[in-house]
Amino acid sequence: MSGNALKKLGIDDIANNPTKGVLVRLTKEQFAQIKKQLQPILTGLGDSGFWRAGGAGSFDPEHRYAKKGTTKLDSGDVDVFVDTDLIKPKLGLSPETDDKAVRVALAQYMGKKFPALQIGKNVHVGLPTGGEVNGLPTYFQVDLMTMKHAHDIGQHHEHDYSVKDSPYKGVDQQLALASLVNSIPGHPPKTFQYDGFGGALKNRATGEVITHNIDEIAKLVLGSNASADDLGNAESIIAAAGGINSPRLAQFRDDMAKKYPELKEGSADWFKSLRQKLSV
Repeated sequence: MSGNALKKLGIDDIANNPTKGVLVRLTKEQFAQIKKQLQPILTGLGDSGFWRAGGAGSFDPEHRYAKKGTTKLDSGDVDVFVDTDLIKPKLGLSPETDDKAVRVALAQYMGKKFPALQIGKNVHVGLPTGGEVNGLPTYFQVDLMTMKHAHDIGQHHEHDYSVKDSPYKGVDQQLALASLVNSIPGHPPKTFQYDGFGGALKNRATGEVITHNIDEIAKLVLGSNASADDLGNAESIIAAAGGINSPRLAQFRDDMAKKYPELKEGSADWFKSLRQKLSV
């Protein structure tokens, strides 16, 4: 998820004067090529990976919203969620090995094939494109998001990018969902907490994970007839909640207001700007 993660290896955008390689963006067609090249390697490790997350993931024909299309034309990287429990055996690790150690082992394994390094929960890989810029080889960046429950968590980042000229980003969808989680009917406000990156609904007081399943979360926050399809982007969440003025989106409205601090909260211009940016 970091655009300069490979900088330590001398691989970066051409504007940043890289020394070992040039990082380039990828198209829908190139996404398919990347998946075809890298997925067999991951499959050999025990997990073919969850490829449908983030902007590049919307290029995947198996994407939840593939039939609706995507407004994305290219992407700076590919996010692939990989389950630590599934790859431990092929990496020669015991079932008790913690996720951090698994990521270190995965980085070492991938480093034998490609430029790779581990940062936080990610193993960043530079996948050669076969091209060249200014005498330097070019690379696509692939981020292996390595953790337990990876495929469930990946679905929390499988966004609907079909809305043309949307003012929202993926983080805004997460903020809108967090607002719903903090206002579940029948429970005191903020009984629960949404962990977007961890892909989980938690008990705020205890930190206990209630569920990672995005469809179950949809039913908890919107009712038994809801599904993850209602949570694909900020627009669909706003519609499912009954509009931007829904009391359940009060936190979301506050979050959006903080993104535009140049407007005085509560003023006529503030309300006008919010309505324009948050209309569906």
